[in-house]
Amino acid sequence: MTLMLREAPSALLSVGRPRRHDPSRRTRPAWLHTVVPVLLALLGGVSVGLAPGLTGLVVLAVVVLTLLLGQIEIAALVVVAASVFEDYLVFVSPAATKTLAVVVVVAWAVRRAARPFHHAPRSPVLVSAGVLVVVLLLSTLVTGSDGAAVATLGRWAGFLAVLVVLADCLRGRLAPTVLAEVYVASCALAALCALVVFPSADGDRRVGGPVADPNDFAFYLLAAVPLGLAVRAESRRPRAWDLATVVCAVALAGTYSRGAVLGLLVALGVAVVVRLLPWRAVGALLVVVVTAVAFTASVNADLVRVSFEQKQAVAQENVSQRLELWQQAARMTLDAPLLGHGPGSFAEEHQDYAGDAGASVADLDTAHNTYLEVAAELGLLGLLALLSVLGTAFAGAWARWRRDRSPLAAGVCTALVGTGVAASFLSEQFYLPLWLLAALAVAVSVGDRAPARRPPRVRRAR
Repeated sequence: MTLMLREAPSALLSVGRPRRHDPSRRTRPAWLHTVVPVLLALLGGVSVGLAPGLTGLVVLAVVVLTLLLGQIEIAALVVVAASVFEDYLVFVSPAATKTLAVVVVVAWAVRRAARPFHHAPRSPVLVSAGVLVVVLLLSTLVTGSDGAAVATLGRWAGFLAVLVVLADCLRGRLAPTVLAEVYVASCALAALCALVVFPSADGDRRVGGPVADPNDFAFYLLAAVPLGLAVRAESRRPRAWDLATVVCAVALAGTYSRGAVLGLLVALGVAVVVRLLPWRAVGALLVVVVTAVAFTASVNADLVRVSFEQKQAVAQENVSQRLELWQQAARMTLDAPLLGHGPGSFAEEHQDYAGDAGASVADLDTAHNTYLEVAAELGLLGLLALLSVLGTAFAGAWARWRRDRSPLAAGVCTALVGTGVAASFLSEQFYLPLWLLAALAVAVSVGDRAPARRPPRVRRAR
């Protein structure tokens, strides 16, 4: 305080004084203020004349990037919310979601170069993600890079970048609970949209829409249910989050995704263990979900009957196809156990490892098993790196829950277990939930949110 009082008069007096000329300080030539704008205008005019569409996109990207530099946390929330409506946003632009994610990553990189988001210690989850990046590059170099490999490598890079950006923001000014709330609310809204359009759906008679594939949509909803229970425990309006969780669970049941349903049942068991959901609440939740499903079935009896019959008709064929795909992925892994056959190789090469029933899966491009597909493409090293990302995420969230019984940490643990089980029946490495949960685990594992800046040093008056 004494130091501040001593410096205040001199600071006030210096406001009205004219600045002295510093000969060591360089001044910009006056002509630059005229020439540079003229050159920029000329370049812009030529660009508009040659490629107006591309120029407009570049200008829009620059404007959006400038805005995002100051509100990167809000932009990250927008990316998370938009991911649940990926196939609706296609009507706006086929690459709307990817473009938004790229702009956010670039804005994060620019701001990160200027100043750090936080001063928290290095996370084991991000270290494991770095190991996965190294394995991806080594596998690509060893196996060669074609168009499919480059495209798949780009998808890996995108989701790993989203993991880093979200983890950085969550350990800075963005509260983990806010991100969880936005994700659950977005999933509930998407589930409601899917249930509304379900009676008029053509083709695949299952709940989908915002994410076209019902299995992938179910994976999003599966992660939302435990997070909904977690944010409910810390909210002043628990009934609203109860409703959102029930809507997600009902829509998940309507997807007829057996892997996601199994993951949900396992997640509910974990929720009881971590005291996120009392036993009586489990019964109440099941009663509400069954009642809602029964009501939907009674209102749309013919549609539900046709959907169920279609699913039953292909159920046995799906089982045999998945078993064959798993065997092909295992054979590919044994053929190249260290670094696999390269990113994107399963879709192109799995038929070469077909057994007697291989003809029925020739047109399928995923293994319907995240772990086996990663092992086939990136080898056991890639599989271990991915498991390390998920394992360290769970370990960090679990340690936080054991320390102070954090509801959000319990929700992250529950969601990681549920999605981990479902990933044994679905290929979900290129969808947001796994990476979102890993980023949330990074945030909750350090306890309370790390401050965005270091506190200023206080000088004592002598």
